[in-house]
Amino acid sequence: MNRLVGVELSHQKAPLAIREKIFLKNEDLAGALLGLKKKMPEVFIISTCNRLSVYALTDNINPIFDFYREFGQLDAYLSVYEHDVQAARHLFATASGLESQAIGEHEILGQIKKDYAMALEAKSIGPVMDELIRRAITVGKKVRQHTAIGQYPVSIASVAYDVLKDIHHDFKDKSVLMIGTGEMANLMLKIISKKPFANLHIASRSFHRAQSMANLYHGKAVSFENINEVLPNIDIIIGATHSDAYVLKKDDLANINRNITLVDIGLPRNFDPEIKILKNAKLFDLDDLKSLTERGMQRRHEEIPKAMDIIADGIEEFSYWMNTRQISPLIASYYEKLDTIREEELRWALPKLGNLDENQQKIIENLLSRITRRVSGKPIEMLRHFSQEPNTTRNPIDTFKELFDL
Repeated sequence: MNRLVGVELSHQKAPLAIREKIFLKNEDLAGALLGLKKKMPEVFIISTCNRLSVYALTDNINPIFDFYREFGQLDAYLSVYEHDVQAARHLFATASGLESQAIGEHEILGQIKKDYAMALEAKSIGPVMDELIRRAITVGKKVRQHTAIGQYPVSIASVAYDVLKDIHHDFKDKSVLMIGTGEMANLMLKIISKKPFANLHIASRSFHRAQSMANLYHGKAVSFENINEVLPNIDIIIGATHSDAYVLKKDDLANINRNITLVDIGLPRNFDPEIKILKNAKLFDLDDLKSLTERGMQRRHEEIPKAMDIIADGIEEFSYWMNTRQISPLIASYYEKLDTIREEELRWALPKLGNLDENQQKIIENLLSRITRRVSGKPIEMLRHFSQEPNTTRNPIDTFKELFDL
């Protein structure tokens, strides 16, 4: 029998060196969805810098394990949710920011929406996963609306900004180089642009994209090939691009005669970790930022019980939907059978009643319909009730009494 399952590799168990190996770009994500869809009825994947999660409706979880093994022996890093409620609760908690590296961060909700759109485009989800994902997004919004869990700065971008503030205090005489023009780069620029800085350079493999973002933030576009030319005049470098090789290595900065702060929020890492050896360079990568996200965490932790109450309500409503959905064909079949009996009895009775005018015939038909509704009302109500207790063992006589209100 098909059930909801979830398997995840995330920052909870896996270090950055493992996570950066399994990050899926959009084209890779589409291929993964299509590949898994061939082996299970419905599948949904969330791919971010901190997690690769697979949720599915299936009677066999093994294809998901096989999918992760394509990246290596990763079983020790996997978290497994093998039952409907467990999988749904984890997705709801993820959408609410409770499973994030920075608890309560807002970015994850946008990432789930983006991956939901990818799943719709790939036609990898059906009615159950669609309902689950939409409810997860709704719960995530409710948690942020009705708790203060997202009001204290602990997201990766916000923490990165705090790191820069602690080191430099003021940016007005600092020159900044942003490497990347994607979502994280844009988010980081939105935050740091709240305070003025001397110069902003934006580098991208696409000079057109670099120019567009530079125009937006009043900076200068730089091609990837010319990054080394501007390095001698840079105080702060932020890496937020997707690259299979290091964008900057230790040798690129070895001859720079000024102090440089580097923040690497790219995955895979944008900057060679050996840069940390340089005396004039301070490099912070995702793992370093994780250790600094404790600022504001205590206050966010105080909001977790309120968030869990909202999640619990969402799980209860989803479970009711799931259980009721399973008996919907049974209820439809029951009503269809009652209608068949009513029609058969009318065909038997009406000829025996003589010449009835249209009004009299309508009264008899309505009478049978009313009796059918009243007789079936209690059994249908109790069937819906029983569907919420699928594992309950009942005495058949007691069940009969409850069904027919005897």
